[in-house]
Amino acid sequence: MPTLELALICQTLLWLLVVGLFVASNQASLFHPLTIYLGFHGVVFVLRPLLIHYLHFDTIWNYMLIAPSEEDLVKTLAVASVALVTFGLSSFWCGKTRLHFSTAEPVPFTGAQRQALVITTLLLFPLIAYSIRSLMGGGLQGEHRGGTFVLTGASGYTLEAQYMAGPLICAWMAVTRFSHKALLSVIIYVGYRSYTGWNRWTIVLFIFALCAVYAWQRRIRWLPLWSVVIAVPLFSLFLTLGANRDYFRMMLAGEVVERMEEPRSRQEEIKLKYDTQEFANFDYLCYVIKMVPARTGTYTYGSQYLQLFTEPVPRQLWADKPAGAPVSFFNLNNYGNFLGLTVSLPGDGWMSGGWLGLVVTMSVVGGILGFAHRWFWLKVQNNMAALAYLIGMAMLPQWYRDGGISISKFLFWNLIPLLLWVGVTWLCGPRLIPGQSWILAPNTSVRLRQRDLRDGGSQLPAPPRAS
Repeated sequence: MPTLELALICQTLLWLLVVGLFVASNQASLFHPLTIYLGFHGVVFVLRPLLIHYLHFDTIWNYMLIAPSEEDLVKTLAVASVALVTFGLSSFWCGKTRLHFSTAEPVPFTGAQRQALVITTLLLFPLIAYSIRSLMGGGLQGEHRGGTFVLTGASGYTLEAQYMAGPLICAWMAVTRFSHKALLSVIIYVGYRSYTGWNRWTIVLFIFALCAVYAWQRRIRWLPLWSVVIAVPLFSLFLTLGANRDYFRMMLAGEVVERMEEPRSRQEEIKLKYDTQEFANFDYLCYVIKMVPARTGTYTYGSQYLQLFTEPVPRQLWADKPAGAPVSFFNLNNYGNFLGLTVSLPGDGWMSGGWLGLVVTMSVVGGILGFAHRWFWLKVQNNMAALAYLIGMAMLPQWYRDGGISISKFLFWNLIPLLLWVGVTWLCGPRLIPGQSWILAPNTSVRLRQRDLRDGGSQLPAPPRAS
């Protein structure tokens, strides 16, 4: 048996083994970060290599201008497998907890929380509307600098502020228990995102967040049945926008949408439809492993994370802001064509330091997400805390796919509305403010008793006496 075929079989069996052990551990649920990673790994690092080998998918190789050898492919499978095991062990160990809903239904939202959500929506609506207006007015203009797309038409803050609409809609769906009236906002949002064709991943992640919120409210640990039903049209929408971002805009304008000539064979038809960039992270990872460090001569040593400090500064205030990381050891585009592609989380770890960087990156990320999972189950009865985790969790596929700091942008826009909602709720509800305090000696026992305050309660109670 050829080495590559043996490696493909081992890769598949390893994935199935991890899935089986995870399910048998009684820790598996929709809400666990390992569940999402297993889905991601299964698509891009198990299914995709099989299609490459048996259906001869080569569109991405041609785009990147490389011809990987069998050794390159086997090494890529090995790196992906080590990433899976490392992330699985780390997230499982740090996230192990008791999965239990203490009540059959979530605690109802209070009147203060409902009032605060109305105020939060009114405060953020002008920003979201302005962001939409900027995008529709041609603000999405830019240029590629060293393989990084840099906006020149408008600020990133201006264009991306509309992301806040997604978590707001999720909050309204949770507060109204997925009422039909609130469902109208979901249809409008998905329709708008489909019309613009920009960042179609926001549609997928938004629907996933809704499914997670619904499962939490219904006290179920897996995806609801209706999410499986809409998966097929959602996947079709995703592919349609990938082939033509202006598809729906052209269709509504009455323009003729050009169709490619039908391929002659079934295999060519499958290749034309599925050999695209949407799920080709295996191909991208192979490129990264092939170039780093053989061609680059060095690793990044985690320097890409320095972009966390420079990215928040608007380019209007810093005209010479570096495109990408402020400290760069190499540019992947110097060895082929990596324009517009993503390295994935395993690729990000490999670039940082080879095998060691891979293990460290996957261990740290897995540990952080594991602790977050444990925190969720401790706070599962807290409506706002649970919503924050669920909406943040829905962003994980983007992190697994991109690697690096991209997750920070998604979390920023998706958690800002929820944090604002928490603050406004505090203002709308009863607030406990310390009025007086005393410092007691150690081993002091205190007896509290209600005191009859005269003069309209203007007197302060005396300090408790030690007994």
